[in-house]
Amino acid sequence: MFTHLKICGITTHEDALAAAELGIAFLGFNFVEKSPRYVVPEKAKAIIRDLPAMVNTVGILVKPTLKDCLKIVETTGVKFLQIYQPLDFDDFGLLPVPVIAAYRLKNGDTLDYRPGNEHYVLLDAFAPNVYGGTGKRLNWSKIPASVPRERLVLAGGITPQNILEALNTVNPAIIDVASGAEKAPGHKDVEKMRALQKAVLTFNILKMNSLQHYLLNK
Repeated sequence: MFTHLKICGITTHEDALAAAELGIAFLGFNFVEKSPRYVVPEKAKAIIRDLPAMVNTVGILVKPTLKDCLKIVETTGVKFLQIYQPLDFDDFGLLPVPVIAAYRLKNGDTLDYRPGNEHYVLLDAFAPNVYGGTGKRLNWSKIPASVPRERLVLAGGITPQNILEALNTVNPAIIDVASGAEKAPGHKDVEKMRALQKAVLTFNILKMNSLQHYLLNK
């Protein structure tokens, strides 16, 4: 299993295209109006339309109804939805795109995870009234063993300085960065994105080499 990088809080064509040029696999668009990274759905649609087909675009929603989710998919063309606390449904199979089920954990919290129709499970650090992009680090040692690492999206306080530690400690399917890739909320820093992507690629190469060594000496 190789790890992918997700850059969350994209608000401009420039940042989206720069991330795509770096080969970043997932780009997140925040549709929560109170967020400093909020992007109008119609603007997100225009950005997404200009991205290479290989980029996985993700729409972030907090406490949405099923109708809200369907409208965002229809309006923007996102390929995934990242959902916190859906209001009137719990079957993600009702949606036409794969879902990242998102949870915020306080220190000491445990997650009673039971697999459902979600494609991935995102774990982030808790902050009152803020969903993502807080810069607060999740306690990586407390991640429940019940969440399969091949379905885990790790978020919370990840930066170019600590990403390799996060990768080696957790080995998630996707590592999710918002504030750690920015020069200001909603405005990405290309050099930080480059450093993050380089770390992910380095980690994947080391994993591949380790696997090859294991198979050759089996």
